[in-house]
Amino acid sequence: MKNPELCSTRHSLLCVEGTPRACGRAYGEAHAEAIEAFLRMEVPPRPSRLRYARRCWARLGQWERPVSEFALGVSEGSGRSILEVTLLLLHEEIGHLKRCTAFGAAGPATCDGNPVIGQNWDWSPSLYPWSSLLRARAEGQPATLTYAYPGLWSAAGLNEHGLGLVWTSSGLFPRLRPRVGIPTYALIAGLLTRRNCREALELLRSTEHAGSFIFLLADAEGEVWVVEGFPGRIETARAKPWISRANHYECVRSCWLTRQKLPRPTVRKNTAARAKRMSDLLRAHCGRIDGRVAEALLRDHAAAPGMTLCQHLVRGRTSMTLDSFYLLPARREMRIARGLPCRHRYQHYRV
Repeated sequence: MKNPELCSTRHSLLCVEGTPRACGRAYGEAHAEAIEAFLRMEVPPRPSRLRYARRCWARLGQWERPVSEFALGVSEGSGRSILEVTLLLLHEEIGHLKRCTAFGAAGPATCDGNPVIGQNWDWSPSLYPWSSLLRARAEGQPATLTYAYPGLWSAAGLNEHGLGLVWTSSGLFPRLRPRVGIPTYALIAGLLTRRNCREALELLRSTEHAGSFIFLLADAEGEVWVVEGFPGRIETARAKPWISRANHYECVRSCWLTRQKLPRPTVRKNTAARAKRMSDLLRAHCGRIDGRVAEALLRDHAAAPGMTLCQHLVRGRTSMTLDSFYLLPARREMRIARGLPCRHRYQHYRV
């Protein structure tokens, strides 16, 4: 029986199909006003930012053609210049404000041996109204189902081959400056054109990315990987058999190369506390992780106030859980709770 205390709230879902450019154009037309508003609100196109976007577009325009064509279509459909579209895709490099917690489990850590990855998407509460879902069927490319924001059409998600991606912000302690390269949100779109983790990792290793990130990748073949990225470098680790991340690096070489120094846990800077909490929960549930357990992890309130995984807006903190989702790559399925997962039922979607 469904819990009557939970709300059944859904994201809007847009479906597009055709060539990558036609898909981008349809997406841009459908979200034209939202794209302009999100651009002005989040990354106002100042001259210095547009100069940076121009240099990044010079790389992106020559990178993965399906991604650059989609971006050009977004520009055409929304009426925004390609530099403005690129500037939006550089949101992570400029804003750098996501405070998420993510996990992955595979093989003996799960009930059926199939992988599961998930996260709470923790961001400024002012951004709660802006998220949506996009199902894209671009010619010559795998169909995708992605979590999206205006102009950020591929913020997380999975494709028809069963390759999925969730992620968190990083490069914060100290804050790392981005460089000219492929924007993080464009990089995610490119990764979701691949068939499995091996192909995705090959693309990452051959790409000059612009910023910092921590990706968790999973595929239908049963692999789960974490990728810690910072300007000029990535470090990878395979889940054995589970893995988790908050907003700091844990690979030894990443910590050393970035000279990372973690802050003492506070309500505002609680990355160390969240990482430990998620790790402890995964260890406790190892061998029994499935959708039910994934939802319980993401709804966690058992830690000290201000240190929980389901993050409510509390005094002293500027972020909260806007949405919560997990991916089941073997089923090509995303399950997502709109808003705080402790208040909302997870809705089921397939690619």
